[in-house]
Amino acid sequence: MSAKPTSIWLRLAQSLRTIWDDDAPDSQAPVGKAKVQANRSRTEATELAANTLRDQLLNDPTLQARLHIISLAEFRESVGDKWARLADKVAMIVEQVIRRHVGRDNPFCRDGEDSWILAFPRLSPDQARQCTLGIIDDLGRHLFGGETPLNQKPMAVAAEVFVADAVADDGDLHAHRIRAAVDERRARSGPETVSESANRWTSMGRGDQAIKADDMGWESMDATSARKSIAFDPDMIGPLPPTAKLSLLWRPTWVASGEAISAYGARIIRIDRDGAEPIEGVRAYPPGDEKTALTLDRFVVANAVRDIKAGARSGDEAANQASVIVPISWSSLASDQRGSIVVPFSDLTQQIRNTRLVVEIFGIPDGTATPELEAVVSYVRSLCREVLVRTHLSAKRSSLAAEIGVSMVGLDLSELLPEEKMDDEHLLETLDRIQESTARDGIGCYLWSARRRRVVGGVVKGGFGMVNGPGLMKDIPRPAMVVPAPRSRFIAA
Repeated sequence: MSAKPTSIWLRLAQSLRTIWDDDAPDSQAPVGKAKVQANRSRTEATELAANTLRDQLLNDPTLQARLHIISLAEFRESVGDKWARLADKVAMIVEQVIRRHVGRDNPFCRDGEDSWILAFPRLSPDQARQCTLGIIDDLGRHLFGGETPLNQKPMAVAAEVFVADAVADDGDLHAHRIRAAVDERRARSGPETVSESANRWTSMGRGDQAIKADDMGWESMDATSARKSIAFDPDMIGPLPPTAKLSLLWRPTWVASGEAISAYGARIIRIDRDGAEPIEGVRAYPPGDEKTALTLDRFVVANAVRDIKAGARSGDEAANQASVIVPISWSSLASDQRGSIVVPFSDLTQQIRNTRLVVEIFGIPDGTATPELEAVVSYVRSLCREVLVRTHLSAKRSSLAAEIGVSMVGLDLSELLPEEKMDDEHLLETLDRIQESTARDGIGCYLWSARRRRVVGGVVKGGFGMVNGPGLMKDIPRPAMVVPAPRSRFIAA
């Protein structure tokens, strides 16, 4: 007897890889009656798989079978109106992660807009639960960029319901029981947990099972030393006053490929009033002040383009080979006014954009969803040769960045908070771990604002792709020529 289209057994069976998925396609596709026969065979095979699945899960009391639910309801509510444009991309990511964990013998299907149902006919209840928790952990990295902050509920939860309680005789789900299981799990999930068992985003509270910092790659921080919000940074400054003066300098950058000073990074300088100390780089951007960020980014891009064009007009071939790195804040690139920021790039020739222009994204908030990050990176990549992402010590974005088309991830030492600063020895140890982690993920890493030669030499020796700062060379008014700088020179120093 054919299963109802709404039957959970049929919906689950449709995700199983049946024999025709593994067969190589014939040189000629079926036509006419042959095509109809092929489609009928597939339908019959799916219905057979649905019946087998029902018998396995519903009629075998020794299995104690449960349906497992993964819900992103918390995430959906947190993004609000953005969900409409994120939903499809989120679904693709979730299903890729699920497939990676469950293999070919354990089916799943989407249920509504923000939930997925999984069944594990070949696993014990404990094995099935651990597999589901592994999916939740992996989603933490792919969707939310790493750890869930301690003061927030997790964005994804896992629940489970006995098959006999979840499925009606006709194969339809008891939707109210599925919702009740998810709601109960959400209500019981504290800031540190996704369920009351071992279902956690990170190693917090696992005691002897805690993941070592070396295994995490990026520097891990526990609850007592968690990164302080930039909103409480004592060096925080206010909005840009009308009296402020802005200027742009260029920081010579050593690049490992070619072993030369072959890139120049734009760096904004802000002076709010006569006699005031200059405020450089990211510290010129007040946290949460989108208006000031837009003003500063427009200035950076417009003046960077001015300097690049001036070099091109000079006719000096040697001065028109180096890469130019233009930093733009996440605040501006994620806003609906980003077009006004990047429009000056259209004044550059296509050749310059494709061969010399590099855009660096900085100020990405913790917990930014992968689809949002991927959308911004994709937008920026259409404008330039490559995209860099600047992060911070406690972030773990390298594997994610590699997957969405970022060429390098990096740090700016001038952004370290007071409690993050350390002596050269410990800093180099931390940077070594970062480099090893990014290398495993197949992506390069860079370091800005190295003030001491020992640090410059250490990261050059350690395999960083780029480095700049006062310990290398002082800032200059505009991009200059490529200058050979063998690796051995820095290592010896």
